[in-house]
Amino acid sequence: MAIAQPQQGIASLGAGDMGFMHPAMGGVSQQEETREIDIINAYFRQANIPPQQSIKLLQAAVQSGVRFKRSGNTMMGFKPLPPSAAQVYFFSIDPPPAFTEAAKQLLGGLKQSGVQSIYMNKIDPTIMQALQSIGVAAQQSDRPEYKVKAAL
Repeated sequence: MAIAQPQQGIASLGAGDMGFMHPAMGGVSQQEETREIDIINAYFRQANIPPQQSIKLLQAAVQSGVRFKRSGNTMMGFKPLPPSAAQVYFFSIDPPPAFTEAAKQLLGGLKQSGVQSIYMNKIDPTIMQALQSIGVAAQQSDRPEYKVKAAL
């Protein structure tokens, strides 16, 4: 699991970072419907980002155009990149098999909206494995500000 650097913005968090948080690890209980903010907060706690800083990071993300979608207990933040791409972030408390299914649904929604490629800042083995298992091939980015590109 990749760990975010607290002194940097959300772009460094994430595109591709993910915290798999299980209740025994300090995550939220999955017995009840988990609120979206609890999923994201669990990620920030795992990344040792103080609550006040996580609020600022989320505010900056939303102000920069990042939007959020949910599937199961996985949240995907995405920022459209013209003409037909998006930068993505994943926050999850789902176990890997459930995350893979959630990623499939979330990325499928992006594809249906016209997104052809996604970009991420970090290479996370769990995310790369999930992408591969759903037929999304990741490669080195053609944009210098990102590390990974994947065609949907």
